[in-house]
Amino acid sequence: MKRYKNVLTLSLLISCVIFISAQDDFESKLLSQFHNITSEEMMTWVEKLCSPEFNGRLTGTPEYIASAEWVADKLKEWGIKPAGDNGSYFQWFGQPYTVVNDIGSLSMNLTQPDGSVIIKNYNYPEEYYPGMNSGNGEVTAEVVFAGFGVTAPELNYDDYKGIDVKGKIVLVNRDVPHTDPRNPEYKKWVGYCYHQYKLENAVKHGAAGFLYIDGASANPNISYSPSIIVCGIGPQPLSDIFAGLKTTNAELTEKMRKTFRPASFSTGKVMTIKANTTRFPEGKGCNVIGLIEGTDPMFSKEVIIIGGHLDAVGKAGKVVNGALDNASGIVDIMGAAKAMAQSGIRLKRSVMFLFIGGEENGLIGSRLYTQKPVFPKEKTTVFINLDMVGNGTGLSVSTSGPYKRLVTYFEEANSKYIHRPFRGSAPEPVQYYGRPRSDSFNFSSIGYPTMSIGTTGAFKKVYYHLPGDDPDAITIGIMEDVAKMIYIALTNMANDETLMFE
Repeated sequence: MKRYKNVLTLSLLISCVIFISAQDDFESKLLSQFHNITSEEMMTWVEKLCSPEFNGRLTGTPEYIASAEWVADKLKEWGIKPAGDNGSYFQWFGQPYTVVNDIGSLSMNLTQPDGSVIIKNYNYPEEYYPGMNSGNGEVTAEVVFAGFGVTAPELNYDDYKGIDVKGKIVLVNRDVPHTDPRNPEYKKWVGYCYHQYKLENAVKHGAAGFLYIDGASANPNISYSPSIIVCGIGPQPLSDIFAGLKTTNAELTEKMRKTFRPASFSTGKVMTIKANTTRFPEGKGCNVIGLIEGTDPMFSKEVIIIGGHLDAVGKAGKVVNGALDNASGIVDIMGAAKAMAQSGIRLKRSVMFLFIGGEENGLIGSRLYTQKPVFPKEKTTVFINLDMVGNGTGLSVSTSGPYKRLVTYFEEANSKYIHRPFRGSAPEPVQYYGRPRSDSFNFSSIGYPTMSIGTTGAFKKVYYHLPGDDPDAITIGIMEDVAKMIYIALTNMANDETLMFE
């Protein structure tokens, strides 16, 4: 009996030694690649994505395809398997696009008491931005304020009721009267939030021009129609339109959101929009999909997806290089992907790296993936989105309440290895996770567990959809730590057999 106990004790000791040795080996491999994620290498990737070779990465263009091929070549170099169409890294879709040949112009006709007209010209890009999908030509007409540009009979709401916009220029706000995406009623308004809808509704009502109150930035996700000239405007032209009218856009917007009643009217102001554009209807875009396959017979059938949009908004007079939006998110993912592929750690679950096309054109690539997924939705552990993750001093991870347990993987990675200020959130209740302006929406709105990674403490100027979104607009140090946090958290998530959401 004594001999049996000694053998059992020895067996337990050997098992403990093997376990400790395995743990030490795991930690050694983990830290080896952790330290190989460097700001220097990541910055070279940012600079490459923002180079003239890719010309702003507008989906549909040959330059976007070149950027996708460059990312795919990196995945191949690191030994990450392709998971796109027909054994390739690419998931293709058609994407027409418009080239804006120059900055065009925006001006207001100011009629003087003697009947003469003074032309006030506005400055690009501070005060206006040429429509990225504008028709080609020029329009001079009265400006008619059309609220949110929504016609929704089932909601008893119509911004075009009682106004005539035929041959005129409509002035339209972003979003809708309903402001809370977590309220179940918001779901009824979602389809009216999209820029595409607003433009198409203006065309339907006969408008010849479209002024979009969007801070004078590039928006390639507005629909294209050759019959209408489009322009985004900033605060100064907006203020001039409302000058002398005893109200402001802000006041009317607040009123519409409180009452859910339109406040449309003819402003009496006359403006001229000029656009010089060329349409390319045969463009194509793609997602880039790489996969590290899991090694466990059961868990390998599950996948963790981490993704971000590869595209930017292209060129409109000047190139918008899209460093923060969203070379930052792409490079963060690349840093983690390389480390995971080269760590030598065998993952139980599969991990997918999804570089999404067509986000700026209207969430095209993410919608395509959810319609033609590589893994079934029920086998997708979570989709994690990165968008504009490269400016600040702290880390942020958010999800909706049902998946709040997943935040702890990132929180623990930060507290053990990185030591940045950290903010995690999982608000309740939740109907949709986020507004329909980011790829996460296409996943969360149909039931995928969804998370977003961000940064806090931004201290550099943000050039959102504007010239100036260049490599010096990002904070490469925080990007290195984002990539490191992702690497640690995803490795642990992929190997946790008891992975739980709550």
